[in-house]
Formats: sequence, C-alpha cells, structure tokens
Amino acid sequence: MQKGKALLVEVFSNTPGTQLRMSLQVLRQCAAFTIDPGIVSGCHDPDSEGDALFARGWRSGLASLTHAERCRVAGVTGHIAESVTEFVLDTLGWRVLWHFAGPGRHGVDLLFLTPDHKVVAVEVKGTLVAGGIPRLSRREMVQMSAAWVDKADNPGMAGLGLESADVYGAVAAVNFADLTWRVAMTADFSELRPVSTLKQLANLFWLASDSSRPPASA
Repeated sequence: MQKGKALLVEVFSNTPGTQLRMSLQVLRQCAAFTIDPGIVSGCHDPDSEGDALFARGWRSGLASLTHAERCRVAGVTGHIAESVTEFVLDTLGWRVLWHFAGPGRHGVDLLFLTPDHKVVAVEVKGTLVAGGIPRLSRREMVQMSAAWVDKADNPGMAGLGLESADVYGAVAAVNFADLTWRVAMTADFSELRPVSTLKQLANLFWLASDSSRPPASA
C-alpha cells in the first residue's frame, strides 16, 4: 500500500509457489538404531529377480553390482526399506493405516497411527552405501513439503481424506550396509527434528510443543 509517497511492501512466507526445503543432514544427528539381519532377509523374496539383485548388493557390497544393476536395484532397495521400517515401527506400537503395495509411484510411503493416537505420514529412504544418508527429491516439487504432501496424486493421503495440517511427518532412512535405521520428524513440514531415543516414538508431545498448531488425533 502507499503511505504518502512511500510504497510499503510486505513479503509473506506463504506466497504461492514457496517451497520450504528440508535437509536430510539432520539424520546424522539421529540415533542409529540397529537392524537384525533376519528382518532384512524376511523382507525380500529370493525368487524375485529384483530382490535377488538387492540381496547380492546387500550381502556382497555395491562393488558386486554393475552400474546398470545398481540403477535397477534402486527402486527395490527403497521398497525393502519400507518393509523394514514398517516392521521396526510396528514393534514400537505404530500401526499401519496405509502403505504402497510396491515400488514405482508418487506420494508418501506409509501412514501410521502412533501409540498416542497421532497420524504420521512417513517417507522412507534406503541405501546400500556404507555411511550413506539419502536425499529428498527436488524434482517437480520438494519432497515432504506441505505442498508435496497435499498434492492430488498422493493416494495415501487422499484416500484417507487427510491433508498436511492433519498429520505429523517423518523421514526414515534405512542403511543396509550398516544395518541401521534412523528417523527424523516434523510437525509443520518445514523443519525436521532428530529422534535420539525410542521413547520419543511412544509419545509425540516433544514434537507438538514446537508446533503452532497441534495436528489432529485419530
């Protein structure tokens, strides 16, 4: 607006097209929880060509795969990481509300109901690189931003009638070379906070305390 001869301009953070970028580097601040190799073995099918390729890369290292095989196994690695994440969170009392049946799709990977009755949308990343931390996609829309979670072709969210304002968010990273998993969480899809103890996953009060709006409980 104008005041006298001066033009006053205000910039708002919710300008259309604004996308807040979260960094997965916060995962390095998270505790690395161990994974029993038996869990990984139980999450892949030895009769599947893609899963067999993953198993070779997991047991013998990435050097055992050609460049073409590494490209082929990427989606399978992510899918098996989702199964592992589903298993370990289930042991902590998280109950699956929705998950993708297979690789090759768009949207959040898993939706959970936590022990304290909160809904959490989880994006899972998997890697066969020792010490590696995967990245979030920066392609058409910043992955795990509120806009990305709310997009129309996000079947898990749309199917349950949920929006980003209704849920918490989490990014889980499964490192098969190190046999560890880590998780970071967000209340507003603008900043990830590290999880350092499993107790944090039993009650999300610590996450809600930093949020201006408490997500809806189921």
